Amino acid sequence: MLKQHLGPQGRLLLIVNTLFLLAEALSGTFVNVYLWKEGGGYALIGLYNVAFYLAIQITFMFSGKWVKVHNKMSCLRAGISIAAAFYLLVLFLGDNAIHYILPLGFIQGIGHGFFWLSFNIILFEITSRENRDKYNGLAGVFSSFVGMAAPLGAGYFISKMTGMKGYYVIFSVSLGVYITGAILSSFLHKRKAGGKFSVRQTFSIIQTNKTWRLLFLAMIGQGINESVFTFLVGILVFVATNNEWKVGIYTCITSGVAFISFYAAGKYLLPEWRNKALFWGSILMSISVLPLFYVTNYSTLLWMGIGISLFSPLFLIPAVSIVFDTIGQNNKTAEWKVENIIIRETGLNVGRLLALAVFIILISWNDQPLMLNSILFAVSLAQLITWHYMRQIKIEI
Repeated sequence: MLKQHLGPQGRLLLIVNTLFLLAEALSGTFVNVYLWKEGGGYALIGLYNVAFYLAIQITFMFSGKWVKVHNKMSCLRAGISIAAAFYLLVLFLGDNAIHYILPLGFIQGIGHGFFWLSFNIILFEITSRENRDKYNGLAGVFSSFVGMAAPLGAGYFISKMTGMKGYYVIFSVSLGVYITGAILSSFLHKRKAGGKFSVRQTFSIIQTNKTWRLLFLAMIGQGINESVFTFLVGILVFVATNNEWKVGIYTCITSGVAFISFYAAGKYLLPEWRNKALFWGSILMSISVLPLFYVTNYSTLLWMGIGISLFSPLFLIPAVSIVFDTIGQNNKTAEWKVENIIIRETGLNVGRLLALAVFIILISWNDQPLMLNSILFAVSLAQLITWHYMRQIKIEI
């Protein structure tokens, strides 16, 4: 079925995406742990993520014309190459990397911005309403499988090597994976481009189009949840265990649960169930955080991770599919796919940056476990914002 719907270019894109995710799975979690061990506190690592998401937003805004009017494939390759350059810089700076935390976050964000804007546009072009849920489920399976194996191996090697040597080995491997992805991406064919692009016109859509105004607000809720969870959980696991191998095991177990859950949700979740899935996914993920209020240790963090991994596909698959189905309602909306993707990502980044700003303020005042757990619970509830606005959207095909 996958071959029939995607073809050779679609399968190659999936491979390139998986390699990108593999490189991130190897090092993504451990970059934050590495910065923590080098002396970065919660607030400083929060600032690193602010620079990261701010760079993504700026890149999306200024690469829109490149993707729409010129060559989206070269934008994809540029993203992979810049992401590789990030790890090259970390290796070059060594122990001094902590002193360049904001520029490093910005460079990493530029790479991700180029990659994900072009990837999302290409993904829209090779999928349809009929196969989008299944494709997103399959992508989640690949992501979960990579997320299972890579951090487990990375955590093992890091924990077995003295000092920071293990980190440098894993960062080097990530660099090699990115280079491989960049080479393979050169075999992706140049896709049709054309039309006009304007940043001002892009954001006028939010004012004039009710559906995209609702989606923009919905994405803010999703972004609020994503930003803090993305980096904080890995650090909490490391603080609880002081062992990178345990961080790898944690990520392997939670990704294994997500692997099964994404497969099942992608196969059985029907479009007409999306609103209910969004609601219950949000509620059940929020409930999964509650064990931390009893005690914060490796076991309760693991139970939280398992719960979130089990229920996150109920939220993520409909959230992604509703956006792409809205873009593909008709030929006119499809023509604005670049602008619409930028609106989606802007909403996500607004939510991410708002949550990080509040996190940095609160954690600078009080960094005790109760505060950290309360922040995690609050941002998990923010996903109900996404459900509230998405349930008002009517898609006509």
